[in-house]
Amino acid sequence: MSNSGDDMNMAAFSLAGVQLFRDLSEAERSAIEGKCGYRRFGAGDVMVARYGAGNSVYFLLSGTGRVVHYLPGEDEITIATVAAGDTIGEIAAIDGQGRSATIIANEDCNVAELPRGEFHALVARHGGVALALLCRWAAIIRELDDKFSYVSTISPDQRVFSQLIRLARQEPPPSERWLIRELPSHQELAEWAQTSRESVAAAIAELYRRGIAERRHKSLVVHDYAMLKSLVMNARAPRADAAAENS
Repeated sequence: MSNSGDDMNMAAFSLAGVQLFRDLSEAERSAIEGKCGYRRFGAGDVMVARYGAGNSVYFLLSGTGRVVHYLPGEDEITIATVAAGDTIGEIAAIDGQGRSATIIANEDCNVAELPRGEFHALVARHGGVALALLCRWAAIIRELDDKFSYVSTISPDQRVFSQLIRLARQEPPPSERWLIRELPSHQELAEWAQTSRESVAAAIAELYRRGIAERRHKSLVVHDYAMLKSLVMNARAPRADAAAENS
């Protein structure tokens, strides 16, 4: 990661694409740009760390990142994503406490950094910015409510299986197979299913073991679609190690 300096072309950075500022004039945005510092994060860099120090606000100008949570054993779950135009770190800027989440850059990211005091003054001056901030939080709260309901009602395995069902397409008759031509990565499936990559790997391995599906190059062939659907409707499927313990 590098801070602002000669290695960065400052003229290339603009707040015009930041959603929070969509109703501001060019002159107002330019004034805010003059109060920002600029930083670059490389792929894999931690942009902010949960409970970490710092209370400035970042405006993501380019690149994408993932908001992660770590389970016991250091399994990583992606709970949200951020992209160019998003605002990062505003909660810590408002209450002055530690960061509320860990965000990791998926690729090279450029951010504008606004100090906490300047952010407070900005929100106090511009009602449109304050309203945009409230709308953003309302959308986040609704999304989290939906995710909580989804995650709390079915097991991680069932969430993985339901995503596979959503992606599968039936092959033309007389074949009874279903196919996912480009099986997403374990990380992508984990993001959709709100679980860890390790849980995704274990769930898919169980399908292979039971002959329900098999991997062919980049595709997943589902031999028993009805059984896959039943695994979503029923309780978590017993895995080989659990079956061995009960035998």
